Amino acid sequence: MSLFKTLLKLMVLLMVGAIVAGVIFAVTRQKDTGPLSFEEWPSVPRNPEA
Repeated sequence: MSLFKTLLKLMVLLMVGAIVAGVIFAVTRQKDTGPLSFEEWPSVPRNPEA
């Protein structure tokens, strides 16, 4: 029974750590995106079959 409680505590701790890491990743990813410009297109070669 003690092993079960230890594993349960470890799983809860890992879940909390994963949630914190996900939030930190989401917050830092939003800051990295620059302003979007719809007037500038990336250089994509034309499709000769189109």
